[in-house]
Amino acid sequence: MTVTFRPLVALGLSAALALPLAVQAAEPEDAIDYRQSALSVMAWQLGPMGDMAQGDIEYDAEEFATRANNLAAVAHLPWEGFMEGTLQGDDHDAETDALAKIADDWEGFEEKQETFKQEAATLAQMVEDGEEFNALRGQVGAVGNSCKGCHDDFRAE
Repeated sequence: MTVTFRPLVALGLSAALALPLAVQAAEPEDAIDYRQSALSVMAWQLGPMGDMAQGDIEYDAEEFATRANNLAAVAHLPWEGFMEGTLQGDDHDAETDALAKIADDWEGFEEKQETFKQEAATLAQMVEDGEEFNALRGQVGAVGNSCKGCHDDFRAE
């Protein structure tokens, strides 16, 4: 008896190709929940590093390294949740602080995303390279400033 896997392969490829369409077809509330959750994960990682950098809690090199690597690993996640129909004034019932200005200045919004991702990656690389804590403190500030820059331009107060 010969078993052919072609139908299974075709089914698998069809499912893989349909995934981007399924993401684009997400309900606005689901996309908003997704991005808010991803941003919360990022804040969970950045918060203790900021506290260490400011001297609010004792510096723990191992904890700092874990959080820096985690932040860099998830820095790309929330952005796909900023899609048409998910901003303030887009006639959905979900709460969001994401301003409609994002749609008007998508290029600027993408630049802010890239800045954040690069600053997070730089922080993780600095940890990997064994940089001194004072240098890491400065980079945590750069990461925080990249967050602030986006919030200042694209997030309601």
